[in-house]
Amino acid sequence: MTVLSRPSFERAFKALSPETQAQVRSAATLLPEAFGKPHVHQGLGVRKLGKYFEFRVGLQHRVLFLLRKGNAVLVTVGDHDDIVRFIKDNPKG
Repeated sequence: MTVLSRPSFERAFKALSPETQAQVRSAATLLPEAFGKPHVHQGLGVRKLGKYFEFRVGLQHRVLFLLRKGNAVLVTVGDHDDIVRFIKDNPKG
């Protein structure tokens, strides 16, 4: 699994503090090894949300992603409300 990103993710990522950006990078590097292994991914808190998946970055931030051709495509990053809003506005992925 390769981790890719969409422009929507890059825009949201740039708005984060440098510290949070570093946390997101670190969590994203763990995703390929942890995905599909519940005991391993518990630290990331990976869960399915309709067509999307999300993983946690600390207590406040979440990263929303899709699976495409075996790759994780990062779609956006933000707090709980940001993720809910994004899913509502983009239900088809």
